[in-house]
Amino acid sequence: MEKIRINKSAERALDLLVLLAKTGTALTLNEICTEMGMPKSSGFELVQTLLYKGFIELEDPRLKTYRLGLAAFETGMAYQANMEITQLARPLLLELNKQTGSTVFLGVEDKGKVVYLDKAENFSVMRPTAKLGSRRYLHTTGVGKALLAAMPDEKIEYLFGDGEIPSKTSFSKVTLPEILQDMKEIRERGYSIDDREDNVEMYCMGSAIFDQSNQPVAAISIASMLSSMTPERKEMVSNLISETALKLSNQLGYSAKRLYQNV
Repeated sequence: MEKIRINKSAERALDLLVLLAKTGTALTLNEICTEMGMPKSSGFELVQTLLYKGFIELEDPRLKTYRLGLAAFETGMAYQANMEITQLARPLLLELNKQTGSTVFLGVEDKGKVVYLDKAENFSVMRPTAKLGSRRYLHTTGVGKALLAAMPDEKIEYLFGDGEIPSKTSFSKVTLPEILQDMKEIRERGYSIDDREDNVEMYCMGSAIFDQSNQPVAAISIASMLSSMTPERKEMVSNLISETALKLSNQLGYSAKRLYQNV
């Protein structure tokens, strides 16, 4: 087994956050250094760094006591939101897989890529190779394109405006005008189409999931063999993906009757 290389500064920062979380009360610099067994000079630099990044905050300026900050709360809430989405979506993913015989994915956007959180494939005729936790391009996958279409054009231009846009197959869209036009069409029909753009044997349809503030929090897709996609099946799959994404969105407080309503 490969030996894990630990960055001591990162480890100390995380240990301090865990300490403040477990203690439940604000601590002074001296108390932090005593609990963590570090020199005061090192503790001061660590506290100042986490203060600057918003992960801790000064609770009492007079006593100089520190507690967890807003950034720590936001990070925890983001994790909780992903967990909530996964739990809500799981039975619907299983049902879609059973109805279609195709693999169903749930993913989120992170740092300009799509990350797969869950999938259902027990009834799949053919299983795509995407693994949970893996990252794929936004502009070539069904899940990724569904998420990308939920972004304003300005953000899409920021993501793809500079440099060469990578491709996965000869069908991938690799220019900004192509991608923007694709996003426009996705918003109009309410679901994404990946027609051999990530895998030449696959045809995927997807849609974003929105929360109560109309923000995209995840997306789902159905990945089918290209050879199985008759016009009748395309209509069936597109209806199922749109209905399921809207149902999940409604469960999160989304009130519009159509997806991509305000993009």
